[in-house]
Amino acid sequence: MFKVDGKYFLLFLAFIEGASVMASELFGAKMIAPFFGSSLYVWAAVLGVTLFALMGGYYVGGYLSERKKEVKWLFWILMLGGSLILVMPYTSIAIMKNFMDSSVQTGSTLSLMLFLFPPLFTMGMSSPMIINLINENVDQSGKVAGKVYAISTLGGIVGTFLTGFYLLPELGMKWPCFGFGALMILVPLIGLLKLKVFKAAVFLLPLGLFSFMNAKPVKFERGNIELIYASEGILGQIRVYDMKFNTISRGEKNGRVLMVNNTAQTIHDVDNPTRDLWDYSYYFPTAASVYPPNSDVLLLGLGGGALLHHFNRLDFNTDVVELDQRIVDVAIQYFNVDPTTNIVVDDARRFINITEKKYDIIMMDLFHNETPPGHVLTLESFQRTKTLLKDGGMLMINFYGFMSGKEGRAARSIVKTLESANLQVEILPTPGNEGDRNLIFLAAPELPDFSKAHYHLDDLPDIENLPSKFIYKSTIDFSDAEILTDDRPLIEKLYLPAALHWRKVSNKYNLKKLIVRDMYFFI
Repeated sequence: MFKVDGKYFLLFLAFIEGASVMASELFGAKMIAPFFGSSLYVWAAVLGVTLFALMGGYYVGGYLSERKKEVKWLFWILMLGGSLILVMPYTSIAIMKNFMDSSVQTGSTLSLMLFLFPPLFTMGMSSPMIINLINENVDQSGKVAGKVYAISTLGGIVGTFLTGFYLLPELGMKWPCFGFGALMILVPLIGLLKLKVFKAAVFLLPLGLFSFMNAKPVKFERGNIELIYASEGILGQIRVYDMKFNTISRGEKNGRVLMVNNTAQTIHDVDNPTRDLWDYSYYFPTAASVYPPNSDVLLLGLGGGALLHHFNRLDFNTDVVELDQRIVDVAIQYFNVDPTTNIVVDDARRFINITEKKYDIIMMDLFHNETPPGHVLTLESFQRTKTLLKDGGMLMINFYGFMSGKEGRAARSIVKTLESANLQVEILPTPGNEGDRNLIFLAAPELPDFSKAHYHLDDLPDIENLPSKFIYKSTIDFSDAEILTDDRPLIEKLYLPAALHWRKVSNKYNLKKLIVRDMYFFI
């Protein structure tokens, strides 16, 4: 029989503690993304709170290790940490709802301090306590400390890969939290029961309650909003909702919305399956309509397939690259994307680097919720993309709508970078104010004649004289624009002010409507 204060049992506890720490950090980052995004500020908050919690835990654990030398105290602390992991899907929602109107920096940091800090703090306390329990004499203290931290780090490695590559994508958020929480409760509980501390069995109650509450699959609706698909994964939270949607020019429609981390990626007309409900989206095919039928198009970023449907109406031959297999599955199942479409699941930059096929149009529609992929929007990327264009071919980039002020510095830098790649550039804004519109960058060694553009949809007005819609670059101050390179991929930093505006608007108009019941926001 094993000894509860034996070296191997204590090292096993160090292993599961390390795995739980890294899993909890991933849980925290994924839980906070639908509320505050996944920008540089949010990741800084996640990492900062994690390190702060572990620092405090190490210090307090070292203090307790000299005063509470009985192994039962270690077991109680680990069980408390496991219970806090178990309830994270619930406590996080309750906490973040109260900070939704705060800035991203303040709201994300305070939220994480309240729901992520406590479990990490308790787990941080365990390492020095384990070291002290294993340590037999002063001469071996360094060796013991190294072994405990090595085993704990090994657990962290296993927990990171297991959670990120399998548990979150396959099981969602709640059940992995349950799994790690249960492990952190049950293993120390065995130790306490062997010590005849039977009152510790009370920690079985939250495990039973969690299992009872989540035994049945959840489908919920409220008023005109119904959740029809939900997925948690390392690339973000995906939701598909059916709801009524008020268009600008077509009145109220039955909409189907694809949300990634609570930002709308596509709004699909349920009653007209190949149409989306964003009135501005037809600006993209209008610009592309200067190319004849059977033109070859590379679409980087699928979303719900809105642009793919537009390109199909133009009789283009479209190849699609999408990073997330879940998006592909959702687009086919819920957004009427033809499953025979040539869709490659890959990173856009990697595909650009390895393909040899040439295209008439390369369309970049690559926002990962509110964050643009900086590695695709660099000088080197644009230079490689240019080699994939046929004679007369064109690059199109979808971007957020600010061109002026600090919010527009990222857009100005993209224009400067495109021009540094020896591409002619025009800027086509969709209707609306800067904070409510998109920008379409049109770039080519020699741009086509856009006065010939024509694209017709029955219930929307044709766009006449497309060149008259362009922003005159002579009116823009590019003095603070940067040339974006692989060595200095500054786009996320430059884009932060616009990203914060986007997240604030998204929380105001989307999240407050879509939290139906706290316990069902995470699956």
